Amino acid sequence: MSGQNTLIPNLTMNGRKEYVKQADINYLVKGVALLAGGILAASCITTELSFPVRGFLFCVGAALCVIGVPFLLKFYKEVKAFKEYVPQWDKGRGIFDRMAKELNAWYEEGEEPESCDGDTHYYLKLQKERLEDKGLQMQNEVLPVKGKSFGTAKFSTKSAWYTTDMLYEEISRELRVLKGTETLYQRQVEQVMYEIVVHTPNEKETDHLMITCPNCGAVSPVAQLMEGCRYCGTRFRMKDLFPRVVNTYFIRTTSIMKHTTNQRRIMGILMLVMLLVSMPGAMISGEGVIPIALFTAYLTALICGGVGGFVITSIMMIGSLFQRDGMKHLPLFWTLRSKSRIKGIMKRVDPNFSYEKFEGQMVALIRMAVFAKDVQNLTAYCGGKRDERFENILEMTYTNGMCLKKVRREGSFLHLTLRTWWINYSLSPDEEKGNRIIKTGDLIDVTFGRNLAHREMPGFSITSVNCRSCGGSFDAVRQRKCPYCGTEYHMEEDYWVIEDMKLIR
Repeated sequence: MSGQNTLIPNLTMNGRKEYVKQADINYLVKGVALLAGGILAASCITTELSFPVRGFLFCVGAALCVIGVPFLLKFYKEVKAFKEYVPQWDKGRGIFDRMAKELNAWYEEGEEPESCDGDTHYYLKLQKERLEDKGLQMQNEVLPVKGKSFGTAKFSTKSAWYTTDMLYEEISRELRVLKGTETLYQRQVEQVMYEIVVHTPNEKETDHLMITCPNCGAVSPVAQLMEGCRYCGTRFRMKDLFPRVVNTYFIRTTSIMKHTTNQRRIMGILMLVMLLVSMPGAMISGEGVIPIALFTAYLTALICGGVGGFVITSIMMIGSLFQRDGMKHLPLFWTLRSKSRIKGIMKRVDPNFSYEKFEGQMVALIRMAVFAKDVQNLTAYCGGKRDERFENILEMTYTNGMCLKKVRREGSFLHLTLRTWWINYSLSPDEEKGNRIIKTGDLIDVTFGRNLAHREMPGFSITSVNCRSCGGSFDAVRQRKCPYCGTEYHMEEDYWVIEDMKLIR
């Protein structure tokens, strides 16, 4: 089910089909009520009432039990089916599902994702190389959440060059780190997965919009690739080149569905416990009359167990709102103000500036600088020696936190110091404790620099650049000099570079 949000005009929703629904709680309520009433009525056979009355109540009780049991069996079958059901991504729903499916295949089978841009693809390769160097394997599986969800939401912003879509959906994420057959870390959590997608370029600008050839990796204008890559000759259609995912990140969420399920479970358990605990006392107070004892126990279980369970689970839910899952406090006002300031600064030098794409670029650069085996060979890194703690990081989860700390302008050079928020998973450096995975909420302060005298070409990728001297296309990540003419390539002339990077833990 899809639809336009009337409150936020640029927000659309693409609902997800429920192949297996969550068990209907009404079956449980009806079954328990009928069974409890049936047992209460049947227990009257033990009283001193007249035989016809006892016989009648017993028959009524037996009938209620017979009617109630099928409701309980129906509820059990639905619970079992829902528990065993594993939702899957559907490529036919669009790029959000395709990218999620490709990420699973990348971590599980090493199949290279096709829906992301070159920079995202490159940091994934660097991450895998680090894991292999440490003799580790990581499985990072994301699946749609079970039960009712809002589906995939899309918020679109347009510029002169292209449309940028922010897609997000609540997902179930399982992270596992393995060393051979030993599981070092395993955790499953419900989060909101975000994908930033560069989508639908302006066809009037295809002569200027640069992109990496999906076949050979050379950089060419989009219009050129549609006629045939000048290096490999492959022709592409627009749908072969776009859309592309430029950034992915996860944010912890408090699932209402999960809370409701836990609430029902805890209330049910407490009511059963209270029923069993209160039964002996009820028998004594009821002077051994079973129907009276049962009624008293039922009432005690309903009031104490039901109300108590509701209060306990409500307190647990409130507590979960303050559970940040290791993430350091993110100041919302500072974040929003920083976004506005960055847009204001960049719009003055580039009217087509897209904050969403900028954020994706900065996140990709940080991940590259962290995962690079030799950061000094990374063209986009001009800082000093890297903090040794970065070398043990295995997984970086960006939490959509980016704040502007400092702005400095020197002639045509602009320097931005940004504070970014992450959840990082690292291999413990303590050899005495053995192989152990540590989850930390980290801040990474990064200073980026760039020469504003040269406007960034849309679609620019640091994994494949054009030499200013000879026009040759090469990978600027692994080599600083053009392999064709030997000219040293200065990334800051075309793109942002990292001048300093600090880890705050």
